[in-house]
Amino acid sequence: MKPLQAIPEDTQSVTTYFTFGRFRALHPGDLTRDKERDLMCPTNRVGTIDVLVGPHHGQDTSNDEAFVHALQPRVVVMNNGTRKGGWPDVMRSFYTSPRFEDLWQLHFSLLSGQEYAAPGVFTANIIDEQPNALPVAPMPAPAANAPPPPVHNGRAYWVKVSAREDGTFTVTNTRNGFSKDYR
Repeated sequence: MKPLQAIPEDTQSVTTYFTFGRFRALHPGDLTRDKERDLMCPTNRVGTIDVLVGPHHGQDTSNDEAFVHALQPRVVVMNNGTRKGGWPDVMRSFYTSPRFEDLWQLHFSLLSGQEYAAPGVFTANIIDEQPNALPVAPMPAPAANAPPPPVHNGRAYWVKVSAREDGTFTVTNTRNGFSKDYR
């Protein structure tokens, strides 16, 4: 495991566990790997969940494979940007988690490339300053002195989760109206 280089306030992030009847969701905020470990070891105090919401933008200071696999989310809704989050190691932890079905993203992640990106119908916002071709391989992380990413220049869309007490839920991409039911 590589050394933790989190922003100091990330370790103070609030985690929210949602239940509605048999439906279970977790929003770990910007919880760092050491805090994830505290939540899971020696006992998984959360159990399995249906939806993992926002998991620290898909950044690698969080989302340790042991944490994601212990939660076994069926669906991950990643609150990422085009150049923030979606790190390949994190994406692999989502895709290889037991019970995993789908990844919904707020933005296509250039850091994931096509290799790990969710299909377009699961992505709420497309790339600002659209390149001529989307990279297949993940893009290298921006350097500390890199210019800022382009400002979002259009309408912003979101991903909506509608849960029912019986544990079933529907996820909808508001950009294109695509919905999927999870039984």
